[in-house]
Amino acid sequence: MPSGKTHDQVTWFSAVPLAASAWFLTNHLVLTGLFTTSFVFTGLMFSGDLDLKSVQYKRWGWLRWIWIPYQKCIPHRSPFSHGPVLGTLTRLIYLSAWLLLSFWLFTRLALKLEQANLAEQSFAAVSGVLNTLRQHPEWGVALLAGLWLGALSHTLADESVSHFKRWRKRRSKKKRPVSSVKKRNR
Repeated sequence: MPSGKTHDQVTWFSAVPLAASAWFLTNHLVLTGLFTTSFVFTGLMFSGDLDLKSVQYKRWGWLRWIWIPYQKCIPHRSPFSHGPVLGTLTRLIYLSAWLLLSFWLFTRLALKLEQANLAEQSFAAVSGVLNTLRQHPEWGVALLAGLWLGALSHTLADESVSHFKRWRKRRSKKKRPVSSVKKRNR
């Protein structure tokens, strides 16, 4: 399995040609920016390795504790962590649940402290984001495509390195009997 540093390099080196491709396909700065940002975010902070105490996990700083239940429930390299579709979907659902819980707690606290304007402002912010996505569904598609491709690049890097290691191991096993026969004949 590649190191966190290798995964970061894959992310950064892939981001430039993918951003150029997004620009070529859409000719739209916002779509290109959303796609590229979500791709890099996934590579650096939202990859399948959040099920381990990985570099990506540590980058969450003081918020990393939210990933501990995920680590306990999701086995490493399972379809729910590294699967091309289920991996990203699982992390999105998991993070969304935390965001909804945080939003609910914040608004309840604001109302309890008689800060109704804070609660109203947070509802307005969420409503604004949802309205923007309704008006520009292609922005949501660009975000999801970036998240998905970022996770896919992580999984492909893992699979490529694992495949190479298996190939090298098989190759060395094939050579070993010949050398052991030569040693016995000496």
